[in-house]
Amino acid sequence: MTIRAILGCLLGIAAAAEQDWTQWRGPGRDGVVSAFREPKDWPERLTRRWQVTVGLGHSSPVVAGRRVYLHSRQGEDEVVSSFELETGKLVWADRYPASYQVNPAAAFHGKGPKSTPAASDGRLFTLGISGILSCYDLQTGKLAWRKDF
Repeated sequence: MTIRAILGCLLGIAAAAEQDWTQWRGPGRDGVVSAFREPKDWPERLTRRWQVTVGLGHSSPVVAGRRVYLHSRQGEDEVVSSFELETGKLVWADRYPASYQVNPAAAFHGKGPKSTPAASDGRLFTLGISGILSCYDLQTGKLAWRKDF
């Protein structure tokens, strides 16, 4: 699953750089990890710290304050989740119905979210595949507001 691969890379980057990755392609939206220091010796292979099944989608994970935030689809619901960066333990999750009929021309891409969440000022913003815009409290997962476009 693509999200697992991205999550593995992101965890390595975030842990190595001690830098939050709060939006698509990072703080500067350019994919650059400014605090990264190349190790003298690279390991033969990476060690997986944890793994979770998250569902469908092309949304990238974001990291803020030692937590990983994900937006995916499970069945007919979209799910927004928060996990501890170090352990993968679920901190909070919100699931809501998001009916969506896939255009046959886009069937290959599936029904999952395509938009990466953004974290700012203690809030997490998500935009779902069917136009549902949501705002959550980063720490508690409490829904601040939601607008269905």
